[in-house]
Amino acid sequence: MKRVLILSLFALSLFAHDLHHEVHNRKAVVVTFSFGGESDFSYQPYEVYAPKSDIPFSVGRSDKLSRVVFVPDREGEWRVKIVSEDGHGAQIGVTVDNAAVVKGYSQSFFEKFQKIFAGVALIFGIFGVLTMIKRRSN
Repeated sequence: MKRVLILSLFALSLFAHDLHHEVHNRKAVVVTFSFGGESDFSYQPYEVYAPKSDIPFSVGRSDKLSRVVFVPDREGEWRVKIVSEDGHGAQIGVTVDNAAVVKGYSQSFFEKFQKIFAGVALIFGIFGVLTMIKRRSN
């Protein structure tokens, strides 16, 4: 009987090396990076900073689909910083509410003024075509 009890105690100690885990269904923020088109930004190092914090909340590498995924634990503006080894990268702000719903995010210079750039290019294109037609008719 003593042997069975001793063996049981030793068997219980085997569970001390077991890594426990839990699975939760929470809202996550997904940020996808690319240079536009098919160009990816996969497996690049990133850091996520909580609101009003200089210590990274999360660090890692973007996944195969160039995504950075994190689950915020409070509302505010979260900063996502990603930089590749060749120096390309970005730092964006993502504002979330108490329910981890994205309320807004910072945009790059080009994203903010993309419609204006397209409009100016269209105007230059029209005047360029009109100038070519006028010169050919002279």
